[in-house]
Amino acid sequence: MSEKVQPKRIRKKPATMNKPAMMDWALRLLRLLNERKVLNSRIVAEEFDVNIRTAQRYLLYLSDLPCVVVDEEKHTYTLTSDYVITDKILNTSEMSLVCALIDYATHIFGKEHSKFLTGLKNRIFRMPDIYQIVKDEAIDMDKVAGAQLALERHIKAREVISFLYRRSGKRYTVEPYKILYHGGFWYLVAMHDGIVKKFLLDFIEGIRATGRACGEIPESVRQTLSDAQSIWFQDKAPDRVTVEFDAEVAHFFERKSIFPRQEIVRKEKDGKIVVSFDVHNDMDFREHIARWMPYFQVLEPARYREYITSIAERVSKRNSGANQ
Repeated sequence: MSEKVQPKRIRKKPATMNKPAMMDWALRLLRLLNERKVLNSRIVAEEFDVNIRTAQRYLLYLSDLPCVVVDEEKHTYTLTSDYVITDKILNTSEMSLVCALIDYATHIFGKEHSKFLTGLKNRIFRMPDIYQIVKDEAIDMDKVAGAQLALERHIKAREVISFLYRRSGKRYTVEPYKILYHGGFWYLVAMHDGIVKKFLLDFIEGIRATGRACGEIPESVRQTLSDAQSIWFQDKAPDRVTVEFDAEVAHFFERKSIFPRQEIVRKEKDGKIVVSFDVHNDMDFREHIARWMPYFQVLEPARYREYITSIAERVSKRNSGANQ
């Protein structure tokens, strides 16, 4: 009696996913990556009950995200932050992830849906029905999208690049470190001729890979980027300034830390408060202190007192008698 031969089971090739499905899987994988910290095809296959080949395909979609790093040798996927966002409602990693996800959605859905996604981004960041986050309007993404996507790839690949910077009319060869958002503008933070510099993305064009690999980001630069509260940071030890604030604004500094590495030095009997904090240069100091005019006196260093006095004198001179 002959044995009945079972027909050979043919495994269907996974169908190409449409764009909404790609986003759905990207969201699922990001959630899993956030929980597990490291993913590989075996973990994805077990978690979502799919075969290894399908899991590998899903991970390829995930690898397009600018916040995901792929280890080609270990075949693993980890989450990192290629963005530094200065808003503090969410922490840097959380804001980076949300921003990267929406930027990725804009990239794969195209211009047809960009208006909708921009509106979604504004709603997420502003939450107008419950909270209002007051901040500057961001630069039009159409002006930076091309440079942003190219820079993301080179930052992840740790490649030395060159580009034309229209603001100066010069071509720069740099090691790209991070993309930074501050005050409504996007910047590239990069090492150029041994100095950490910031370049506005909307002035960058003609990005090219040089074929050379970047060195490791110096730990001092990593720390500086992590602590940055304005665009004026520098890759060197900051100055420590000491400022006395009037009693009517003293409560702000007692309730929260407003300046980088802020410390309350002392409280005066008349209600004034003396605060020390870090600044990197004149422009950094001016950005931090300007909003508190005329409620402060710079105690030290003397050069910052002289700097702020010269600014006040120029402003007074230009505005006195202006309407006469």
